[in-house]
Amino acid sequence: MSSQPFRILAPIFPNFNILDLTGPAEVFGNSRIDPSLRSLDIVASTEKTQSYEGITVARDVTYSELDLEKYDMLLLPGASPQFVLEAIEEDAGLMDVVRRFAGLKGGEGKWLFSVCTGALFLGAAGVLSGRTATTHWRALDLLREVCGKVGGKETEVVRKRFVDGGKTEGGMRVVNAGGVSCGIDASLWIVKETKGVEMAEGIAGVMDYKWAFEGVEVEVTERFLV
Repeated sequence: MSSQPFRILAPIFPNFNILDLTGPAEVFGNSRIDPSLRSLDIVASTEKTQSYEGITVARDVTYSELDLEKYDMLLLPGASPQFVLEAIEEDAGLMDVVRRFAGLKGGEGKWLFSVCTGALFLGAAGVLSGRTATTHWRALDLLREVCGKVGGKETEVVRKRFVDGGKTEGGMRVVNAGGVSCGIDASLWIVKETKGVEMAEGIAGVMDYKWAFEGVEVEVTERFLV
């Protein structure tokens, strides 16, 4: 396992979905991972941003202060489609970060990870051109539309819990997850790829999360008493 911290940058915007952010954060920040080996920074256009669920999150850094090279992952949460489309049109800082991070050279070991409708940011930036991608099942057609407007090679949009879309020219891995809980599945898979299956299974066990992935065995609490 690498002794270098795994640094995540998460851009947020008004009315983002909180679980799209905190689901992956729970996985990547789990107690089984040494705190010195992980970090998550929030970047936003305003000092404080309220999620759709009414939770206010303070940013750690502004867009103008960013040193993108130091981050290992760009985590893009989603929201109801209208709020993502508004951010695409109005939040120049967010879209600039998506494009610049996706274009980094020497991207081996880096991840471009969207959850739910966060894939629309990647589609609008042209990152999904020629790739297979997914998003929330209610936004599949919208993702096709957004990708189609950009031009380039056709994007194959599928309904899956998550999709490994391959690597950018710079070697960065592109991963999309479906709606909310799918982001947890994808995050566990990323841990499996980067830290091993035992670590991923252990995290899922601590979370008491039934991770349905081929070849994975996680013992969780079953049934209920009412």
